[in-house]
Amino acid sequence: MSLLARIPRRARVLLGLAGALVLLVVLVAPVALRGGAEGGSCARALRYAGRSYTARPLGGAGVVQSIAIGTGVVSGCGEAPANVDVRSVAGIRPAFAVALPTETETLYVAHSRCPGREGTALLRCLRGEP
Repeated sequence: MSLLARIPRRARVLLGLAGALVLLVVLVAPVALRGGAEGGSCARALRYAGRSYTARPLGGAGVVQSIAIGTGVVSGCGEAPANVDVRSVAGIRPAFAVALPTETETLYVAHSRCPGREGTALLRCLRGEP
């Protein structure tokens, strides 16, 4: 008689459930510790010229990146801080928002500017349009 045959059926089922639970915890823990899956509430931040900016989606609204104005430090979403080139945006003061040449669908907006707005509504707000 094998070792498994000697263990009562109920105990084998409980051992199987315990093993499945341990496997589930091992697979879910890394995602939970990182703060969720892609598309979660993680927002990248930029520090440039003594100001803090938060990444905001443009939602398909296009902007024209203007001249290179300096170097900033981008961080967040579990990534190590990194130096990046910062560009101005046509029609928007750099004190309000800036862009990165590598992120065409994102605008970095100064904290507390145009809260809750995205896309074209965000651009109108930053330009001072009604």
